Amino acid sequence: MKLFSIKAILILFVSIQVFSSCIDQEPQKLIEEFSIQFSMPQNVGDTVYAYQSVQLKSNRISYTATTDSLGKVVFKGIIPGIYSISTHKSLTSEISLVADTLQYNLFRSESLKMKVNKSIKASLIISKVYASGTKDNNNKNYVADRYVEIYNNSDTIQTIDNTFYFGLTEAESVIAFPASKNPGYVYARQIFRLISDNTKETILPGASIILTNSAIDHTEFSPNSVNLRIADYEAKNTTYSNNSEIKGLELIYSAFPALIYMNLINGGDNSAFLLRTTENVRTFPIFYIPGKENGNRYMQVPIQYVIDGVETIKNYTTGPRPETKRLQSYVDAGYMFITAISGYTHESIERRVDVSKSTTERVYLMDTNNSSNDFRVVTDPTPRKYDKPLLTAK
Repeated sequence: MKLFSIKAILILFVSIQVFSSCIDQEPQKLIEEFSIQFSMPQNVGDTVYAYQSVQLKSNRISYTATTDSLGKVVFKGIIPGIYSISTHKSLTSEISLVADTLQYNLFRSESLKMKVNKSIKASLIISKVYASGTKDNNNKNYVADRYVEIYNNSDTIQTIDNTFYFGLTEAESVIAFPASKNPGYVYARQIFRLISDNTKETILPGASIILTNSAIDHTEFSPNSVNLRIADYEAKNTTYSNNSEIKGLELIYSAFPALIYMNLINGGDNSAFLLRTTENVRTFPIFYIPGKENGNRYMQVPIQYVIDGVETIKNYTTGPRPETKRLQSYVDAGYMFITAISGYTHESIERRVDVSKSTTERVYLMDTNNSSNDFRVVTDPTPRKYDKPLLTAK
């Protein structure tokens, strides 16, 4: 009889062990049932939240279910994990009902009670944040074409004057001022005033204004870029080509003195907000990162002056990190991120169309104060264009 070699015996033993390990490993056990009972704010009837859609969403999977006649929703057969919970309903043309939580540890069957809150819909909202940049005609990184669009989502003419500001939150690699620890404030790395004198500008219903660093036709240098000659405001600077025909943004504060243009980061945190106040913003306090006495400093903005905000956070190889939120949940209950880790993919974060309200004459945009619901990531960064398939899909 021919004997096995020692090598063959070892291979056979390892194979049996691996096979046994695979057999012994049990599949992940699903959570049988997870229920949520929603309670209404004061002066809103308890039956108002009947038959409303509720979403559970993790980095891997999402579930959607509908509340019953008493405002209770039940999810069955859920993969254990950390989920965001979100739901909304328009109560009137100016008020929404919202309930949300970002990181809920769901690893067993249980019941949860959640309070539904009223949320005021803003007239002027941030509708597009294009920061990722693209590749130029020589396949080199191109970031001069970044812009932000602000949209009049109301039915009335909106007037902007020197009380309107645009800001970007701090974006330290280790978050310096998380929303969870700073409930009354947002900390800005930059703030620009739209109009610096006593003039006024009107925005018609369904119209928008565009803020950029370089109001030129960038398609001349990159096939996937945009024509920003249609921009309304430009952060005048010497880094990028400027357009003398476009009004200048007034820089109120920058954590980085050398950066006088909008510091939109191609692959990073770009949480943006609109601010309106008659206060002298230049006098708002400025703070170092907690625990430090040198380095970058950030301007403390009272949250009551923020009229709209969009949380855009960095994507990592392991996915986005919700704990890096800088904006309070009542400003933006969710968050968005581009799929690329480093950018240069002409991905733009853009607000969805409210197809149930829009008509052939007028586009209305989603505004539930939850960017995870209201926004999508598209690879067509064209400004003032809202018929993109991802934006009109239900």
